Amino acid sequence: MVRNPGLEPSDPRQLLYSLLEACGFCVVFSGPVKAEDLLEEAADLAPTLMGSIHRARGFFQLEQDTEITWCAVEGPLGSAILILCAPDADSGFVIKHLLQPLQSARPPLAVESVHLGSTTRTVADLVAGADVVPVWESPRFIRLRQDPDHYVTLPLWARRAAHSWERLELDMYRRVLQDGDGDTVNILFCLIGGRTLLLISIDAPPDALSGDDAWKYRALAAKGPYSLEHVADQLALVLDVPTGIDAAGLEDLSERMAADFLAGPPDSGTFDAPDRLTVSELPVADGRSLWDRLEAASEENLAGRPFHWPALARYTTTERIRESVPDSTFESANALAMDLRSRRGGSGFEYTWRASGDAPISPSWLTLQSACLDPRTGRAVASGHLTHEVWGLPPAYDLGAIDGRNGFTFRNEGKPDGLLRPSSSLYVGSSQSGVFLPLDSRADVISVDLHGATGTIAALEFLGGSTGAVATYGPDGQRRVLTVVEGIVGNEPIRFSGDGKWLLVSGSQNSTLIETAGGRFLVLQISNAAWWPLDESCLLTIDNDRGQAVPRLFNLATNSYGRSFPAITLDVPAQAELPHFWFPAVSSDGAELLALTPAGVSEEYRQKYGRGHRAAGIRLANGKASLLHTPFLDNGRLERDVREVRWTQRPPLHRIRLHPDLSERLTTQVTQHAYLSPARWADEAERILIQSLNRAIILTKAGQPVSHLLPEILASLVPVKEGPENWGRQSAWLIEIRNGISNEISNNALTENQAAAWRHYLSAIAAIQAGRAELIDPLATLKA
Repeated sequence: MVRNPGLEPSDPRQLLYSLLEACGFCVVFSGPVKAEDLLEEAADLAPTLMGSIHRARGFFQLEQDTEITWCAVEGPLGSAILILCAPDADSGFVIKHLLQPLQSARPPLAVESVHLGSTTRTVADLVAGADVVPVWESPRFIRLRQDPDHYVTLPLWARRAAHSWERLELDMYRRVLQDGDGDTVNILFCLIGGRTLLLISIDAPPDALSGDDAWKYRALAAKGPYSLEHVADQLALVLDVPTGIDAAGLEDLSERMAADFLAGPPDSGTFDAPDRLTVSELPVADGRSLWDRLEAASEENLAGRPFHWPALARYTTTERIRESVPDSTFESANALAMDLRSRRGGSGFEYTWRASGDAPISPSWLTLQSACLDPRTGRAVASGHLTHEVWGLPPAYDLGAIDGRNGFTFRNEGKPDGLLRPSSSLYVGSSQSGVFLPLDSRADVISVDLHGATGTIAALEFLGGSTGAVATYGPDGQRRVLTVVEGIVGNEPIRFSGDGKWLLVSGSQNSTLIETAGGRFLVLQISNAAWWPLDESCLLTIDNDRGQAVPRLFNLATNSYGRSFPAITLDVPAQAELPHFWFPAVSSDGAELLALTPAGVSEEYRQKYGRGHRAAGIRLANGKASLLHTPFLDNGRLERDVREVRWTQRPPLHRIRLHPDLSERLTTQVTQHAYLSPARWADEAERILIQSLNRAIILTKAGQPVSHLLPEILASLVPVKEGPENWGRQSAWLIEIRNGISNEISNNALTENQAAAWRHYLSAIAAIQAGRAELIDPLATLKA
């Protein structure tokens, strides 16, 4: 039986119990997954749920049958969608459009039922500890956010962060903390006025902020990024909680806030550097593979950098939003960016990695242009860089970094901050531990791929002009340049063959095959190519010619074309003079293609604003294609621009054989080029290093965590050290910071977590001074 939570009648938990107890039949679609993943799968299987009306407190009524009410819940044991059917509900409709489609879901998802409150123990336990969640946080259900009573509740990330706290009421949690002297304080985590806050009530007179002792309260707030506010006629110390924080991060913030409060007003202190350099030990190389280190990482590494991985994604995209607004300003762009972030899971104008169904994968602190996940191992690789939120800067700067306004328009408006077109570093991650860290910042990475069976990484790097380089990283994390390639535009995908022995760089004019063992390469007069999964040694290409797009097969073993598929027909208008489809990806069963297309915008729009690309799904059997998402998020101002689309399944382990004529054309690898210098992107790394260190110093002075900044700081140090001018400009400052931090650690002036994070920086500077910069390892910040 479902259990009575014994709460106020208006609490959604209590309301759900009442409905389940009275309902004759309830369909329960559940599993040990996050609510976003469950909702995405439900939208695919039972799209009728998306046609609903919000009635109250997270409960919805189907438009097609108003006798059916449903809601979504999430708790420590997983999530569920509960579909409650009144006696007058159409049973045939329920079976055809809800029950049967949901029963086709793959494990671990399952369908069960509730009859007048009676159900399985699994369902009862899940529901007992779960809260009704705002389903509009899932992109597929965002339309349901326009509800009549403007229901506002804690977002999903906040409830997850507070799962171990005491729940006082719907949007309020409590934790009791104690210092070394036995003094305790109640700290609340709550939603007030649309803000997610940590709050400590202060026992103070009404005139506390204007009386003789006002300085004490203001000094208390000055110990950190706190504010003093009257909440329910009570003076409170308040801290705005960063969006997306996880349980470890919330715990760290609350403990620091409680410690500041119990310690009382601060004494004066300094952050000066000592005159004498304190030599620390050199870093020690970790002998484990990079994947072992990522997979064994502790949850402590998630503080400040939460990352959500999709459980049920068939394909992924990387996408940005193009702003097509005449005469926009920094302020208007920032307002749009803030609105986008509230609607799209925290992502604004930056490139984001998104799962099928449009659910965001990449966190708001990263912008990723190319990314892939191996679902069997949970290993991931991507190219990207930090977003400006990490440095406390407005999200409009992410747009400016892409389109150049940081160096022109924004600067003219008196907004000189922000990075201009920073290079993209190589990132690696693991869904087992949830960490995602930079591995290498010496290159500007265009595209990446991961060979799942061996754990080998491939990277296509931009060198400058139309020159690129192809490199691989083995499980030891060491970079190996295979060859320099010419004719690079900057948007080409790189993909492993099934057996991992060849790489394909697909271009718009031709494609390049690279041998992973020796770096020999072959330029093919075939564009828009992808590996074909159903036969060995085959590529699929899309010929965009004479107003038609025709998929064809090319056999490398016979050096000839084979089967042609029906011409692609798209269900939206396309510009006849533009190429139709670019950079295909083939599903593992050979039935479907994913490709990029500029279609979907009018000729007038294209001439005025240019155009991006959309992702299209194509059935090879009949050529019928449709866009995966609408071209615009709104009425024509915010255009989707997809950079990459790929399937998540591993390709078959086919061998690749070349026709003798092709084998004879293989060219010896090219590993010498002026642009291959490890200092090639030192200027870009220097800017990221300065921003990150300045932010870390500010947070250190405020008593806040800094561990989330150290991976990029360490990764940026390597190319900066390789650039003589860069190191000459910054070395004195970098060493001064090292000396100051060393002094602070010696005087026990930092928190334990701060000191542990900063020691990685001290060790990295020591390695540089000892001429051992190769020992600097961004993954050293991981805790096993």
